[in-house]
Amino acid sequence: MNYSHQPLIARFKPILSSGHTGLAIFLLFIGLCSFIYTATKGLQSIEQIDLHNQASRQALQNTILIGETMSLLKDIETGQRGFMITGDEAYLLPYKHAHDLIDQTNKKLKASLAEERADGYSQTRLDDLMARRIHHAEVLIDLRRQKGAAILEDPSLFGEGKQMMDEIRQEIAFLQNDQMSLSAHRIHQAEDVQERSMTLNFWLSIWGTALLFVSAMFLIREKRIRDLAQLKLKNANEMLERVVHERTLQLQHALQRIKKFAMELDENIETERRRLAREVHDQLGQIFTSLKLVMMGVKGEHTPETIKEKVDEIAGLLDEGVNVARRISAELRPALLDDFGLSAAIEHYAEAFTKRGGPAMTIDVSHDSALTPQQANQLFRIFQEAATNVLRHAHAERIWIDGKFENNSYRFTIIDDGVGPKQIRKDASGVRNMRERATLIGGTFEFGPAEDQGTKITVLVPLQLEGDE
Repeated sequence: MNYSHQPLIARFKPILSSGHTGLAIFLLFIGLCSFIYTATKGLQSIEQIDLHNQASRQALQNTILIGETMSLLKDIETGQRGFMITGDEAYLLPYKHAHDLIDQTNKKLKASLAEERADGYSQTRLDDLMARRIHHAEVLIDLRRQKGAAILEDPSLFGEGKQMMDEIRQEIAFLQNDQMSLSAHRIHQAEDVQERSMTLNFWLSIWGTALLFVSAMFLIREKRIRDLAQLKLKNANEMLERVVHERTLQLQHALQRIKKFAMELDENIETERRRLAREVHDQLGQIFTSLKLVMMGVKGEHTPETIKEKVDEIAGLLDEGVNVARRISAELRPALLDDFGLSAAIEHYAEAFTKRGGPAMTIDVSHDSALTPQQANQLFRIFQEAATNVLRHAHAERIWIDGKFENNSYRFTIIDDGVGPKQIRKDASGVRNMRERATLIGGTFEFGPAEDQGTKITVLVPLQLEGDE
């Protein structure tokens, strides 16, 4: 079956292109802007209220400083009058204390009044009155000390001080009333800002909530439409997945048939090799043996030494021919592999391999009876290919062959102490042939460096192949 995605997309296009989502997002954006504007205006209102409250607190603080200044002036006047009347120095203690603090308190007051000044108020005039009053008190105290109680008979001295104090009280009273009015005005402004902010926040919150509610309704409706479209798409995808799964199963079955065909083909090749090996062994060996017997007969009938030497030479060549025929037969298909198993075939091949100049081999292959004939044959061919590669490329002195049963699988390992795989391309035909042979019997093939040095080949063959009938 042939399925196309274009009709499916065209089917859901009207649903997916609905305009309700855009309208809902626009309303949601307006609602969010309303809340953001409400929060901004609220923050600005809080800042304005805080400024008004700070100004009110500053006015109250000024009022307190004005009262402290007036209190210190009263202490100066009281101390001076007490000393004038009694002449007792003890009455000068509040005078001295106030005299020491009056300058510092007046500086604080002037600094505090620097930002908020009352209309008609003159700090210079107040400073001048205070300085004159303090100076007048100092003069009267000095006169009292010099002339004693006699100065009390001059009332003009006290009248001047009283007049200055009255003027100071007027200035102080004017300044206190101004600061109290300023504080009350700032408090009224803060209350007005707070009331306007609450009203604005109330209506903007209602407006934003209404917009959010309407946008939420649109989004809910849009979500239902999209859920329906997604459900239909899901059903279509499940149908496509079923088709893909069926096609995958078909491909898997085809792959299994191909693997089975490859194994059968490889088995036929091995059968043909066994037939050729028997023919080479039986026919060529018999021919060379017959020739040897004939030559030996000729040797007995003639006596010249030269003929005997030739006959001996021919006999030696015939012996070599027989050995070569047997060796070719063993290489084409070692009889030990069928008769005694993988371990015996490897040991026999290793003995001949070492005699021909190959590296020494240490063999520890056990439990090979659990392997099928196909598995044993492919492992033996992998061993032959690996030994040939070691002889050609590795420059190794020893090869270790290990085979053992491991977790329902058979692990076959070949390790050499040569130069390592860095001198051999991984895509070389030898490595590729070994990997393909491992795949034919359902196994895995690993090719890489050994732990210490050299190359390590590992083939892991399952004893029960998946999918076998």
